[in-house]
Amino acid sequence: MAITNNRRVKTDKRDAGNIARCLALKTYSEVYVPSAEDNAIKDFIRMRDDHMKMLKSTKQQILAFTLRNGFKFEEGKTYWTLKHMSWLRTLKIDGVFKETLDEYLVTYEQLLDRIERLDQRIEELALGEKYNENVKMLNCFIGIKTHTSLSFLAEIGDFNRFAKAGNFSSFLGLTTW
Repeated sequence: MAITNNRRVKTDKRDAGNIARCLALKTYSEVYVPSAEDNAIKDFIRMRDDHMKMLKSTKQQILAFTLRNGFKFEEGKTYWTLKHMSWLRTLKIDGVFKETLDEYLVTYEQLLDRIERLDQRIEELALGEKYNENVKMLNCFIGIKTHTSLSFLAEIGDFNRFAKAGNFSSFLGLTTW
């Protein structure tokens, strides 16, 4: 099916003409190219988030295992507290059931330790010269912690490239300007 509107046909010659017009009329806008450091930090944060998903899954598996085997935590209102963990460790089960629960708990503890170590590294990365000042400014907002601030900065790049808040909203896909 051929497109009859010539403006919709893409060719190198037309693209070059459009670029030349944008440059002549100064209607172009900057594009932020992430640095190697930005990309490395994005990957590190994504890896940490993957570990958080694994932790959530492990918690669900432990709860499902205990419920399947007739155990329900009734000594408190919330799970994963010291009281809940003590209850899990003192359940009266034997054999392979005990091994299964112990392995789940080992995985849970390892993931907690790993996430704590990764969070510490994110804190260290945020202290870098490129990010430190902006991370501190973003952390002033309620609910924004270092992990989120550094993630924003690595993903967005330079906020100064957005002349207005509406431009930033458009970049995020929240509005059209």
